Amino acid sequence: MVVISGCLGNHWSDTTSPSPGKTNGTWESTGIFPPLPSTTPSHDIPNTSDHAFLASLYPPLRGELENNSIISKFYPDAAYTVHVFAGIARKRPLTPSELRILKITLQANNCYFSRNLPPSNSYYVVSFSEERPVESIPYVECPNFTSRLPFVYYKGRGFQYYPVTASNWAYHYLKTGEVKEAEALLGEMLPLMETANTSEGKAGVFRVYFSPPEGSPVPWTSSFSQGMLAGLYAWLYNEMGNKTYINASRLLFNSFYIPLEDGGFVENTGYGVWFLEYPYRPDFLVLNGHIITMKGLWYYYRFTGDERALELFNEGVESVRKALPDCDTGNWSLYSVNGPEAREDYHRLHIKLLLWLYARTGDETFLQYAEKWNGYLEKKGLEKEDINALLQQVRNTP
Repeated sequence: MVVISGCLGNHWSDTTSPSPGKTNGTWESTGIFPPLPSTTPSHDIPNTSDHAFLASLYPPLRGELENNSIISKFYPDAAYTVHVFAGIARKRPLTPSELRILKITLQANNCYFSRNLPPSNSYYVVSFSEERPVESIPYVECPNFTSRLPFVYYKGRGFQYYPVTASNWAYHYLKTGEVKEAEALLGEMLPLMETANTSEGKAGVFRVYFSPPEGSPVPWTSSFSQGMLAGLYAWLYNEMGNKTYINASRLLFNSFYIPLEDGGFVENTGYGVWFLEYPYRPDFLVLNGHIITMKGLWYYYRFTGDERALELFNEGVESVRKALPDCDTGNWSLYSVNGPEAREDYHRLHIKLLLWLYARTGDETFLQYAEKWNGYLEKKGLEKEDINALLQQVRNTP
């Protein structure tokens, strides 16, 4: 499984779109811009002066900004990132990491929209490198830009570098033994990490620079990618012995001590500690995001022996145990605690994650809920998951 999770909330779903690089349905063969799509939300059309403003501050980006300004007249989605970073730059200077993110996001959008029509709906993942986890992920070839990172299209927001999806890809590589591919991707991410101060020392943070549909302050940080990447850099160090990776891992682990009001993602709830996939909504307790964050903590503990990670993991286990009754309708699982019903793919993911928790803790509660939720699939006439095969797979995975 390459994409464990990636949709912003339960309502953002995968869609099919025109294949990048093909001339059918594109304007690359004629150089004639198509008319502005009538479905583009007007509130997402950026102020065109944002391009000139950023170019005046950061002249090395002038060429990409000028190209983006032209493209965005026809595809406003392509300039969303310009609008976001101009808003930040009007308040404070952009950091070196932010300038790198701005540059690669400009390059990705300029390349894609100069060759293809916009994807039809949100959550469309592409690669700007031939090296990608699976060949079904569309490859977009660019003459002057290549990146191992995934870029995700969100309607009204263009293509975005998303640390959550990047952590999914890195996990896939390490799980399947493709260590060199994991190193290339995780190495490319390192310059995009910011640092912050915590009670435990300096912390590393992979921030998100786009706002979801319901709106949020930008940037924000997801527990999902922070936890998984802390574990994955530790795993990569175990494979390669490069101290750069263990240092990055420790910085990311320290981010669990950033207070919520200062951009952190750990909340104390009635169920206990909860790791927030979307910390701009501290009441939105996403089940899969919480458990996947715990997977990262478990990997971090396994490869570093840091008892603080085990303590956080055990606190997370207890909160899942307490919350499970409020994630169950009696006929289906919920995407979040007392929230909406999960899509089928997330319901199946819940089963797999509960089996992973059972395999790591031995707590029968998680096996019982996995079997119960598997039975809901059968009641709806859907194919059940193979519990025994999944358990064997979990036990054979590092």
